[in-house]
Amino acid sequence: SSVPTVDLALEWVYGVRGQGGPHSAVYTAKGDVVFFAAGLCIVQNIEQRKQNFFAGHDDDVLSLALHPDQLLVASGQIGKDPKICVWDSATRETRSILHGKHDRGVCCLAFHHEGKLLASVGMDDNRTINVWDWAKGCVLASARGHSDTIWDLQFSPYEPFLLVSCGVKHIKFWSMAGNTLTNKRGLFGSAEQQTQLCIAFGPDKTTYSGTSSGDICKWSGPNLVATIAGAHAGAVNAIDMSPDGFATAGKDGSFRLWDAQFSPITSVDLTATSAGYKGMQVKSIQWRGERVLCCTRDGDVLEVTVQDKNNPNVLCQVPVTTRRS
Repeated sequence: SSVPTVDLALEWVYGVRGQGGPHSAVYTAKGDVVFFAAGLCIVQNIEQRKQNFFAGHDDDVLSLALHPDQLLVASGQIGKDPKICVWDSATRETRSILHGKHDRGVCCLAFHHEGKLLASVGMDDNRTINVWDWAKGCVLASARGHSDTIWDLQFSPYEPFLLVSCGVKHIKFWSMAGNTLTNKRGLFGSAEQQTQLCIAFGPDKTTYSGTSSGDICKWSGPNLVATIAGAHAGAVNAIDMSPDGFATAGKDGSFRLWDAQFSPITSVDLTATSAGYKGMQVKSIQWRGERVLCCTRDGDVLEVTVQDKNNPNVLCQVPVTTRRS
């Protein structure tokens, strides 16, 4: 018999990588949502309910970052010589491919607020941090990040160059002079040295970090100056800086909105909504105007609006039979 003349074409991806970091899904300037699953990055048009795909990776995607122009995206993958792809979310065209400087995988990515620099964290034993001129494809500075897992890495939008990384029982504040990266380790004082999972920034050299116990730490430079105890009943998995304040996502299945001084505005328990279920954990969050974009540990991508916060718009949801018990 002859070979069929038809081809298969990917139409829909059901879900996001549930073990992705605090920035697993983002809004673009066009209002599309970008997220990743397996070796693909997905660009979803919410109104048309249509997905397009960036297929420039050859192994599973682990990390994502949105450029300040809110159209370009950087995505990092797992692998022996893992690639970082910088690509246009509107056209899915590749702008740059970065490789040869990490081992095992790229677990965190962050663009500098001016857009020229891209920072990355590798999964080698030293959790190597590289700062790239991504358009030229070259590393400008490199340093050993930490001896244990790094969960997040972000540039402060308020400083010429302030890069902060955090992870298992540490947070580090990085500066760059020439081709040299140096850090000051966060000083916890008399407080417990907790694992830090996510990072956000305020003015006047203020940094906020979410902890594995549910607290939010406030830092002035490298010094811990205050703690918002019990911000979530469980780990604070993600913090998002919004023009209106901050949003946090919790292992407790809820998200909370805060004003610019980190005073609480509202809290939404997603487990009690029409899209919720027992054991739901929120892993990623982004708050833009009336919309809050959430990803869950089980791979759901949800959009919550202020007008109808009890009935999230399910952008994509994994089949019930595949969820963790």
